[in-house]
Amino acid sequence: MNLLQRIVTTGCSNVKGTSLQEVEDTQRTIRIVNTLCLICAVMCLSFSVCCHYLIETKLFVWPAFFEAVAFFSIIGLNALEKHTLAGMLLIVVHNVCIQYFNALMGRVTEIHLLFIYLIGLSLLLFQTSLLRKIAIGITIAAFLAGEVNMFFGFYPPLAAITNSFMSAFVIRWVTIPAILLLDVLVFSFYARHVDRLRNRQMLQVQEMLETARLHNTELEALTARLAQATDAKTVFVRETSHEIRTPLNAIFGISQLLQLKVAKDRNLAPIRQLADHLYAASFNTREIINNVLEFSRIEAGKADTAQNTSLDIREWLDNTVSIHQYIAGIKMVRIRYNIAEDMPEFLLVDKLLLTKMLNNLLSNAIKFTASESQVSIHISHKADRWYISVADQGKGISEERQTTIFDAFVSERNIFLEGTGLGLHITRHLAEAMGGTIEVKSQEGIGTTFTVCLPLEGAMDCPGNDGKEWPERMVNLNATNILIIEDDKMSQMILTRFLCSLGSRVTVAGDGMEGMLLGRASKPDIIILDAHIPGMSGKDTLAHIREDDVLKNVPVIIASGDAFNGASEELMNAGANEYLVKPIEFKALHATLTKYID
Repeated sequence: MNLLQRIVTTGCSNVKGTSLQEVEDTQRTIRIVNTLCLICAVMCLSFSVCCHYLIETKLFVWPAFFEAVAFFSIIGLNALEKHTLAGMLLIVVHNVCIQYFNALMGRVTEIHLLFIYLIGLSLLLFQTSLLRKIAIGITIAAFLAGEVNMFFGFYPPLAAITNSFMSAFVIRWVTIPAILLLDVLVFSFYARHVDRLRNRQMLQVQEMLETARLHNTELEALTARLAQATDAKTVFVRETSHEIRTPLNAIFGISQLLQLKVAKDRNLAPIRQLADHLYAASFNTREIINNVLEFSRIEAGKADTAQNTSLDIREWLDNTVSIHQYIAGIKMVRIRYNIAEDMPEFLLVDKLLLTKMLNNLLSNAIKFTASESQVSIHISHKADRWYISVADQGKGISEERQTTIFDAFVSERNIFLEGTGLGLHITRHLAEAMGGTIEVKSQEGIGTTFTVCLPLEGAMDCPGNDGKEWPERMVNLNATNILIIEDDKMSQMILTRFLCSLGSRVTVAGDGMEGMLLGRASKPDIIILDAHIPGMSGKDTLAHIREDDVLKNVPVIIASGDAFNGASEELMNAGANEYLVKPIEFKALHATLTKYID
């Protein structure tokens, strides 16, 4: 390293800072101060020699010499790590000397051009707002003082300069290039500073983009793992649900068979309550499984979307209430309902989502209302909205609990039935999917009312649709030949007993191949087919039935433990006439059979 480089970098080696960027900024400022001090010191010495030979006065020589010494002293301050003081002293020395020589030389030089240099230097050397303001304030004050002196003549310029054309000319063209050189140096330093900041910002942006890219990669991997985990959980819930539904179907079927037996045989009256409780427990279990499946669909983003069709609202409500009255009767609870007279007879609404929603609200109301009380349903409309209100006479819900009652897994304890805390969460989701809202009003000790608000769209009855969910009259199935293709022995037995009690002739097959053989031989009126059977699957069996000359026109009712929409749509598109989800409600099965026997 040569002498010039050593002078310029004096004080750079001992710079400390909290970051590399801070160290680099301080070193840059030190190099600028040292470079300017070195250049200005050389200019001062040269100027003093020139003025000495031209004017022969010590008024220029010694001040210029002392100014050069001051500039070298500033370099010494940097060596002593007094970097801020060195920068501020550079501004002060410049201003004092400029105004001194300006007073001596008057208008001979364009000394005011250094004002731009000093303002730029103040912005370049200092990073904080306060130091910049101080440096610029010193510069403005010094130049104002010079202008005041020039105007009032407190210190007149030397006559040896102003009266001598040659001296004035030489001094003018010695100082102007020096002034312009300093201006150019500051502009150059500032331009390099701006480029450096731009490059630093670009580097920071690139680093941020690279960091974001890495984070995005990590997020994508995490999202993929979460999606995989969600899919695995959905598959697990689906498979577990199917496995649970098969034994539950047996329990549910047995409870219904017991109820039918008790109704026909007075000697079995002592077990009526047991049969009712068994039915209620299995019914509640079925609803819990349905809610778990619905919740898993919502979490997986595969929840049902509203598909509006024409619905007889009065017939629909009557059928829904009649199903829940079985459960309510065990607690000696009556379900009463009324529909405002001005309600349209038919509404354009999604029947499936609406039924799920009312089922959850009714199950909740029956669960928490007091024994020997009443659950009320009221349907009305106002303007372009219609409302379903379900009220119970239970203990009520505290204000604190009302704020979280629609959250998942929030449930109240009840000695009669225990839930999962998913029903109201799902109900809110269903209401929103139908373009509506749900709210709760409750008074402790009096009861709770849930009100669903939905868009009102009246509809005409669809051609060929009598608006009835159930047939007006359940037909007797005497002489009806029904083929059951089911591998589970318990399900075979329960279905056979129920259908035989209705007068049907039942043929049972354990798999698809046997079902095809028995079907061709017995020529059934209806086939009840399990979707999950060993060997030839339910879907393949259905395809063979639709291709068989003997069986292709026979109605096929799918009985499956798979409650996911994709499974039902797949089999309905493959040629099934109906899709019933286990555990099967005998009333729904009888109504379905009646439709096809008629």
